[in-house]
Amino acid sequence: MSSRDTIQYAPDVGLLMIPGDPAKDYSPGFAVFDDSVPALRAFVLDRLRRENIRPAAPKAKDGAGIPVRVGLVPRPDNDYDTRAVSVTVPPCHGGSVLDRHMGYLYSSALDVTSQSIRDLTEETGMPVGCHGWIDLYDLENDSRFYDDEEHGDGADGADADWEPSSDEPVSWAEQKAFGYAVGPVRVLLPERRTVRALVDDHLAAHRREADRCAERGPVPSGVEGDLRRALAERLAVQLRTGLSRRAAGGAWGRETERERARRRRDAEARPLLDVWEVYRSSPHGFRDLRAVTRSVFHHTRILILDGSGVEVGQYHEPDGPLTLVDERVRAEALDALRAHGVDVDAPEDLASLDGFPDAVVVADGDTWSIRLSKPGVPRSRLPEAGWFDPDSGTLTVYASSLAEPLTVLLLRHGVRPLLVTWGAPHEEVERHNLRAAVAPAEISPVSRHSRVTAAAQRLIPELHRRWLNAKPDDPDDGEALAARAGSLLPPLIDDAAEDSYYRRALEALFGAPVNLAERGPCRLCGRSAQSARPGLFYCHGCCALARSGVLRDTGVDGAWTEAIVYALRRLAEAEFSGPPSLTQLDRVGVPFEDHDLVDEVLLCRFLLPRPGSAVLSARPTRPARTWTEWLAHAGLLTDGLRASLGTATTATDGHPCRSLFERHVDDFLHHRGVAHEPEPAYPRHPELNTTGLRADWRLADGTFVEALGLMTKEAYAAKVARKRELARHHGLRLVTVTAEDLNRLPEIFADWLPGGSAG
Repeated sequence: MSSRDTIQYAPDVGLLMIPGDPAKDYSPGFAVFDDSVPALRAFVLDRLRRENIRPAAPKAKDGAGIPVRVGLVPRPDNDYDTRAVSVTVPPCHGGSVLDRHMGYLYSSALDVTSQSIRDLTEETGMPVGCHGWIDLYDLENDSRFYDDEEHGDGADGADADWEPSSDEPVSWAEQKAFGYAVGPVRVLLPERRTVRALVDDHLAAHRREADRCAERGPVPSGVEGDLRRALAERLAVQLRTGLSRRAAGGAWGRETERERARRRRDAEARPLLDVWEVYRSSPHGFRDLRAVTRSVFHHTRILILDGSGVEVGQYHEPDGPLTLVDERVRAEALDALRAHGVDVDAPEDLASLDGFPDAVVVADGDTWSIRLSKPGVPRSRLPEAGWFDPDSGTLTVYASSLAEPLTVLLLRHGVRPLLVTWGAPHEEVERHNLRAAVAPAEISPVSRHSRVTAAAQRLIPELHRRWLNAKPDDPDDGEALAARAGSLLPPLIDDAAEDSYYRRALEALFGAPVNLAERGPCRLCGRSAQSARPGLFYCHGCCALARSGVLRDTGVDGAWTEAIVYALRRLAEAEFSGPPSLTQLDRVGVPFEDHDLVDEVLLCRFLLPRPGSAVLSARPTRPARTWTEWLAHAGLLTDGLRASLGTATTATDGHPCRSLFERHVDDFLHHRGVAHEPEPAYPRHPELNTTGLRADWRLADGTFVEALGLMTKEAYAAKVARKRELARHHGLRLVTVTAEDLNRLPEIFADWLPGGSAG
């Protein structure tokens, strides 16, 4: 095993060095406070004078860096987090641990290093360190470089009032003299399991070496002893300073920025406790929860959906947790999982754990992020209130008043924190929370990027055209992953011969094979495309949007809702002679000779949301609409009556229909000029027809037609079998149609369509 794979003592710096690989390992910065600026500045200037510049690490964004070695010292005296680890100047520079203190590792890095470094330090009695580097940037990346060029040396006057700070320990003049802009110091840390393995191997070797000695000498005076001595000296100085300030001004000392930030977060969090009391006593609004299993590219997920197809939660296999967008639905979600066959454990008394917050748990990585819900804000933009490490059982909260409700939230997720500690958010989390404070008031209804030419847009009323050239507000939104997969950004030239997805989409829409020899501009966006019908060229992106739509239900109605209502009414009028079903949208049903009409019905499909695409805020103003509810909202089901087995409605020609499925078939026959008589009686038979069986329709030539909508029900399937046998016995021609056949109606009824209307 090489020195790069083991912990080795480096006598020139006096540290047990943890090895690191710049190409693979974690390289965070660390938090610098006012009291650590002098040591950081001295260390950086010392390294700059040595000018050991090398290319930056492979994972860095910068062009160059200076490799360094730094100490890592456990700081159990830290009242902010007893797991804290100080980043220090190596012992070879002299001074106590406190004199060499440059900052603290962020909380996210403690998960990697804290316990391992403490074990290594306490058992060996030796200071521990790791590799790192100082980021260097081109001077041109700093705006002050151009100020100097414009104003000459006079720009250096800005350094006259400069003082070292945590943001800039090195002045601009010093950076210019060096030739690089100086960035933060970074440490190089392998992932947690690697650090643990390295420490275990080193300690095992250390114990074997100790066992070989007949007489063990005294334990070396290591970092812990130096730390105790330095802390005692600092305490004495602070007491003397505090007493003198108390005597002079009546106050013990100045409040630090860190203390002010902690007090601010506590003050912001306290009002939430009253808000959550109201939240827990109000209804949640979700309905008909069910569990489903979905697999994409061999990745299987168990989702909790409500009646409109909105994702309410997810069960993380194999052993949980069950994460939810609204904690109030946990009991119903657990019942849905059990009904789905998932053996899931729940807290013994869920009702007693009633002090939960209005927050969601995001368990997508090694740690769980706990985020506070806000109306109109997607999960990826919610502010973080703390995080939980399942391996160590540590819950870290950013405000002390949130410790109890966040603990209850984890108990409802089936885990009990072993340690609850207070910590400050990582710098990236702090920036995220600041952005979340000014997040937009509502989720965008646009889920996919589309682009439509001006000529094609004229087919849609001006009021609704804006949605045909819209972009999602947040393309990096984790909730819009599926939307990005269907984004209208295909190659400039689509090739159906090589792209089977494109070929299948085009053939499904037009019911004919793709003509691979023909190519032309897409009639909707202008990109190079192919066709399945003469003259009708549509690219892969436009085919995908016609099948999936660019709009999604957000639970808050607006101008986009009016566009959906228009599109539904126009399709009902121009293509289906009644309200369309989802299955019918998979196939274009207008004459293909009318190119402009084909363009128009495809654009109307762009404007229709599909079930399951809804992305609601944590607290929407209404539930997501089902497809039937969208049809009713558009006024297409004004005569519909909800029956036990479907929605009873009247077809365009006045024929009564027991379901929307039957109405779709009846409207198709009427729209295409196929004569059809509803509810014809089957011939009598002493065994097969003793109850007066009826078909759904009879065509002009005596053909019977059945719309089979409930074949999963045993009694219904038995009745259909009797009808089939009855038709065979009497020599009747029988045509059966299922919901899956709705986009194939022109082919099924081709023998009865008037010439030219089949398309």
